Amino acid sequence: MKRRLAPLNALLPRGGRLAILALLLAACVPYPGAPPRIEGRSDSITTGPFEPLDPGASELDSLHFSVRAYGPDAARQIAQTAEESYGRIMVDTNLYSFRPKGLYRVMVYATSDEYRKKTDQPAWSGGVSVGNAICTFHGPHLPGVLAHEMTHLIFYEYMGRSDQSLRWINEGLAVYQETIALATPRGARDPFVALRESLAKSPIPMEHMESFVPATEHEFQVNNWYAQAYGMVRFMIERGGRMGFSQFLAALKERRTLDDAFAAGFPAWRTAAVFYAEWRRSL
Repeated sequence: MKRRLAPLNALLPRGGRLAILALLLAACVPYPGAPPRIEGRSDSITTGPFEPLDPGASELDSLHFSVRAYGPDAARQIAQTAEESYGRIMVDTNLYSFRPKGLYRVMVYATSDEYRKKTDQPAWSGGVSVGNAICTFHGPHLPGVLAHEMTHLIFYEYMGRSDQSLRWINEGLAVYQETIALATPRGARDPFVALRESLAKSPIPMEHMESFVPATEHEFQVNNWYAQAYGMVRFMIERGGRMGFSQFLAALKERRTLDDAFAAGFPAWRTAAVFYAEWRRSL
């Protein structure tokens, strides 16, 4: 039975059990032994130790992506979708000065079966990033996975490093972009609406947001952490402003403290503690 990644707003599967963890990790599972190359990419794009598409697959290069898929129409549509997401990320982060060192590679298998067979990913995985490439398969999840993984690749390359304390910003921004990419014509929905009451009553302390490691914690804690990371980043972008968010990221890139970054990007909040208090009041 083929199992595809469900939309982010499908929070309550049979039995009412939250499935957020599987949905999110399906779009951000790193391939073992091949973390993102945060020191910057060469012009040679690598896809890691995955089997390629079958002979005859189409190849298409766009402004920021090198796409491999079955059929020229599919490759063209995927490239267009990826470029649209790239544009949204640039708007929301205001990082117009950012220039990737090479084309991001996107490899799209025909089915989840082919994807699992050739990448050895678990059944619940909807996509994976390795090196400077995104590997996934055709399905309704595709725009969301592209947006999510692309955000990670851009974030790592822009920052130039992987820092545990920045994980909540990285993941929160990736989920925010994924949500927008999967939005219905009526607009984006909060994928964590079912957790809002829980977060309002017992939010994760700011210091724990920075030190939390999702892979080592219980599922309900991970769900809350992702929900809070998404909500906090969304609050920064939509309430604080995109220009402020770009200045916030620039300060972090310069390895300034979180308080200094908030002061640089969001003077009205001044510190992480003030921001956190304002975000809590918004719940």
